[in-house]
Amino acid sequence: MEMLTPKNTLICIFSYNMGASLERCIQSTQKMCEGFDLAIIDDQSEDPETQSVLERHKGAFRFFSLSQGKKEGKKHGNLYENIQAMCDLAIREGYEYIFLVQDDMQFVRPMNEGICQQYTSLFEASENVLQVDPRFLRRSEQYEILDKLKAYQFAEGDLRRSYADVGILRLSILKSLAWTFRASEGENKRALAEMGYVRLFPYSPVITHVPFPVTFRNGRKRPAKFLFHRGKYSFHEMTSEEQRSMDSRPVQAIPYFRKYLRPKNMVFARLVYALVTDGSALR
Repeated sequence: MEMLTPKNTLICIFSYNMGASLERCIQSTQKMCEGFDLAIIDDQSEDPETQSVLERHKGAFRFFSLSQGKKEGKKHGNLYENIQAMCDLAIREGYEYIFLVQDDMQFVRPMNEGICQQYTSLFEASENVLQVDPRFLRRSEQYEILDKLKAYQFAEGDLRRSYADVGILRLSILKSLAWTFRASEGENKRALAEMGYVRLFPYSPVITHVPFPVTFRNGRKRPAKFLFHRGKYSFHEMTSEEQRSMDSRPVQAIPYFRKYLRPKNMVFARLVYALVTDGSALR
């Protein structure tokens, strides 16, 4: 088992019309993932702000791609073709891992050597560990606590325990399976669960979805309603003290985003953030 390092891990951002959120995603990735190779693939964004962000940061990426496939009739656009293309590219280029990042996400603490060692130990735990998903968790979900591994996962029988469109994938498994991504997250979860593969949530997460991002349904932007600055909210970066405190807690204290992260750039929206469910706060 290769240790996860900046040399063998490709971080890939999947982009579509997120504008300010994409800017934050790129900036936090550059700051918190020093030394890692970066890739981005954009799914034919029409939004001028997003196009400007892409052009401005083009030089930051080792691999920069614009998807070309037809999107008509596809609920998720070319997302799964794009994930397939980036995994294939990473395998060809000799990477052992690929970190899938969505454009409404933000790194809040560094992907340093200690974090890489922690995540590697989870991959080493079993040949069936396909993915480490380093997101902060939600109180609205139920998780199993894996005391010996210092990690978390969804319960037995929950298809979500196998795969998500976010997180670090072990490419050697995908290569050995000659894996082809299906057209939805649910289909991928189901197929990989049937083969016995699992994803684990680590003790020390590093990334989260930002609060109240711009959302789309079938390629159309949903109205912002009362959140007039939707897409421009974020979280504060974790301080060194906050990181040490989180990393010294008992494993039974699940790393919920509301407990460990502080929202930023909110006035009226802070009240909404306090009142809505976890899922609503992150979409």
